[in-house]
Amino acid sequence: FLADPGTPESSSNQIVVTNNAVYQADDLDEYDSNYDEINSAKIALMANLSHYGSDNLAETQVVTCKKINQDNKQVNDLLTTELERYKNKESFE
Repeated sequence: FLADPGTPESSSNQIVVTNNAVYQADDLDEYDSNYDEINSAKIALMANLSHYGSDNLAETQVVTCKKINQDNKQVNDLLTTELERYKNKESFE
């Protein structure tokens, strides 16, 4: 093992360590409080957006579904007409 030469303890060493520890503790408390405030703000913002956005999203989804249904109906009508033509063509041959 290596011997720890250390430094002789004096009042200046103790003050520096104590002041640093207090500064770090205050710094952490400030960080924690800022984090809590930011987190609360994020939660409130998301709640407002989700409440406001859910109505808009539902409207958009309904419009999209109606458009898809209309497109599908047109394609089905075209395919049904084409199938009828092929059936008629086969019956004449």
